[in-house]
Amino acid sequence: MRQVETTGRTVEEAVGRAAGELGVERDDVDVEVVDPGTRGMLGLGAREARVRVTLKGNPGAIAHTVMARLLQEMGLPGTVRVHQQDDLISVQVSGERLGALIGRRGATLDAVQLLLGLMVARQTRTKTHVVVDVEGYRERRRVALEELAHRTAERVARAVEVELEPMDAFERRIIHTTLAEHPQVMTFSRGEGAARRVVVAPRQDAAPAETVTSDE
Repeated sequence: MRQVETTGRTVEEAVGRAAGELGVERDDVDVEVVDPGTRGMLGLGAREARVRVTLKGNPGAIAHTVMARLLQEMGLPGTVRVHQQDDLISVQVSGERLGALIGRRGATLDAVQLLLGLMVARQTRTKTHVVVDVEGYRERRRVALEELAHRTAERVARAVEVELEPMDAFERRIIHTTLAEHPQVMTFSRGEGAARRVVVAPRQDAAPAETVTSDE
């Protein structure tokens, strides 16, 4: 677990600084007082307090604390629930007026998820995978993409290939997975960066050499 040493005019001030450096609340750390410090006499001989603070709790608990703080800093009221299974941490955020946390096509949500994952990894020094969802957005998006995949497959089976709109890697993977076992169509990706998109083609056609059949 992450550990830091800090100083302050008092023990509590030093602890507060340490908690702030770790980005967690006071209750999320264990404290060892290295030196309680002294006020000295008439300002002479004063010595600051020094504490050694250790982050406590598992990565899931840290993710909960950090996500709650992010919501507070963003001025968004919401409830955070965290479920941890092995190295996967699922963070569910619920509340009203949280559209700003999702952003256009989930762009803000993806950024928050990346930030939270980096902060949890930095504070716990453990390898974890963090997934953040707001009001079930990701699940609704997954269902919508699966339906899009099936509708597109029906069109392609009767005609020629269809190129879908640009998607991020997470969304492209849903399309690939949904149609992986389809008997009449195949999928591959085309383009680079933000313009990368899924192409659905009749299975008898071969994908161009510069494309790939899945997204890692």
